[in-house]
Amino acid sequence: MVLTIKEKKLMLRLLKKERRKKFFAKNNVDDVEALIDKLEQNLRNENMNETAPDKL
Repeated sequence: MVLTIKEKKLMLRLLKKERRKKFFAKNNVDDVEALIDKLEQNLRNENMNETAPDKL
């Protein structure tokens, strides 16, 4: 599944809100954290790829 940058940012925002919920199951916390890390890394990679080669 390919997501746009806008969709990734929206999903990241929703996951961070979900992480703050007090009644959220403990076993899902690790999965949510892993997904948040993957999305953040993906967004950083996309930002780096957009950087002009002469600036590197």
